[in-house]
Amino acid sequence: MSKSIQEPLIYLITGNTRIGGAQRILLDEFYELTARKVRARIVSLSPRVYNDDILHVDSNFSQVTSVDILRPGVGKIKQFKFFFREFRKIPFNIHVVSHDFTGVFIARCAALLNFKRVTIDLYIHQLMELSDSRQRQKRIILSLFATSLFVSSFQFKKSWEDYLENSRIWSLMYRKKIHFDRMGIFIPRVLNQDFVKHKVCENPVPHIIFMSRITAWKGFSVFSKFSKTHVNESLHSLILTTKNGRPEIFDEDVFIDGFNHVIYESGVSNLDLRHGSVHLYPTNYGKGVSYPQSIGMNVLELLAVGIPSIISPEGFLSWPELEHSVMIATNDWTNERVLESSMRSLSALPENVVELEVQKLLPVISISGHIDRVMSRLTN
Repeated sequence: MSKSIQEPLIYLITGNTRIGGAQRILLDEFYELTARKVRARIVSLSPRVYNDDILHVDSNFSQVTSVDILRPGVGKIKQFKFFFREFRKIPFNIHVVSHDFTGVFIARCAALLNFKRVTIDLYIHQLMELSDSRQRQKRIILSLFATSLFVSSFQFKKSWEDYLENSRIWSLMYRKKIHFDRMGIFIPRVLNQDFVKHKVCENPVPHIIFMSRITAWKGFSVFSKFSKTHVNESLHSLILTTKNGRPEIFDEDVFIDGFNHVIYESGVSNLDLRHGSVHLYPTNYGKGVSYPQSIGMNVLELLAVGIPSIISPEGFLSWPELEHSVMIATNDWTNERVLESSMRSLSALPENVVELEVQKLLPVISISGHIDRVMSRLTN
């Protein structure tokens, strides 16, 4: 049997390829795996969404041309048939990394009916408190079909463990251990230098940046209020988001002018972001959430290109290396003077200080450590 057939094959499953943290992680997993010459296939259980596609964000990155996303179609029967056919033609060494609960169940059923030994890692990217009761039970049951269970932050781990321990039924029945495996970003994508960066605007001034979906819990209202007060000729604002937003929260015709800008479906690697720019990430999960997470993929990507962030209070359980970084500040968003002071301090960081901090943090926030752990499970 040829060596190429004996090499492991990894299926990366996502519910969709819309712009989001889990989708960002999955695509960066693919880039890192293929850079290591590991065979990987991406499977999306949903069709592409116009004006909301993670592949479009990476359109200027040369490695995106190697991405061929398999889309089995809508419906569990079509998806089961797809995985059944895929697994049947692979002799052995099949490993699944799923960022979707349904994908775990379908892949497991296809493996069982093929009498194939397929290992399935499920990665959870949700706080348990943000799901309703029905969603919680469904996700717990589907997670049982995974070989191993992982979470991308300690907050998710604590959230799941607390719920399971406090449930009369699941505290007795659930025996799967939840492992923490933080992710990271594919550094060559973020630091892509293969093209001339797009200018955010014609004026060479720093920007206050909002980089996320425009939703209430992402804190867009806080960003909007602060921008209206502080944006001027020497400090502009920039929104990086998707077209499929919340028109009742963000009206482009009202918000955007010569000082306030919006760019859709773009990552930071595509843009010429001026030194002195600062990212605001005023997340608010609500009172019922015990373990809020304020460090997302947006924070990591902006750090990589030298843009500091002001985030909501964070325990730094998942990213202890960032707790005392000069490029991270926390804020509870209740005092505008304190926020303005943090903004000015971060904006005034000398370029040489930022460069040294970025070089120190790049190995920390790289996805390579995560892929090392994925590969170690293939050989065990």
